[in-house]
Amino acid sequence: EEELVGAFQYLLTSVEVQEPEMLSTLISLPGLPELELEHSFIDPISLYESRMYLTSFFGKKLSHSLISLLIKTRHDCELNWPKGQAARKIKAVSWNWLLAGGNIEIRNEALNAVKGNSMTLARAALKALQPINCQEREMAMEIFYEKWKDRPVILDTWFSLEASTPREDGLNRVRNLLDHPRFDSMAPNAVRAVLGGFSANTKLFHAIDGSGYRFMADQIVDLDKRNPITASRIVKVFSRWRSYVKTHRDAMSYSLVKLSKSDLSVNTREVIEQILEV
Repeated sequence: EEELVGAFQYLLTSVEVQEPEMLSTLISLPGLPELELEHSFIDPISLYESRMYLTSFFGKKLSHSLISLLIKTRHDCELNWPKGQAARKIKAVSWNWLLAGGNIEIRNEALNAVKGNSMTLARAALKALQPINCQEREMAMEIFYEKWKDRPVILDTWFSLEASTPREDGLNRVRNLLDHPRFDSMAPNAVRAVLGGFSANTKLFHAIDGSGYRFMADQIVDLDKRNPITASRIVKVFSRWRSYVKTHRDAMSYSLVKLSKSDLSVNTREVIEQILEV
């Protein structure tokens, strides 16, 4: 980790604002789906927690340089699209690391971005705040909802973020989202936002007791009755079930077998059979 800190420190001070597009790419940690590809048997919760630890570690160790970088890119971040795109990417990564590292002041900066006019920065702020259990996260989500509740396409972002935010009562919240007055169960994008967000909620979807898998299976059966095409696509969240450690593999297998015995459309059944055969 210390060697990585040294490498990142070098990048932050040598590449800096001259090559912001390159810098934002070089200092971005790989996402969980990419990290999973490097493991023969995946323990999703341990992998998630390890990535969060590293993000927090780098955020603390590189705090001074990241804050300095935010100051240097502040002007470019305010430029109208297409200008300023690279600077906004830098800000997104910096927020992510600093917030994970426990920087309290950046919480308010992210919250103000959600109130602002830049959709790119608003989404970046919400994503950075998402794993942090704090008042600013809840305020930001509420502000974004109130601002865009009459714009279904944008509101799908809120549905996805709500479904993927780690919370102790996460499963109940996802159930409530599916009954939300502004959720359109006939709109494929809205359904993908909630169920796709849920599948990205690592500790919820991959719950040790298998409740996340069972919930998703039940939703697929229900969805298949009204939109088999969307159901057949969402069922692919189970496609790598054999790659997980035994606890998760067995729980996923149980839900897949249960799905295979349900009354399903031809499309969805075909996808499930292919997944089980692989």
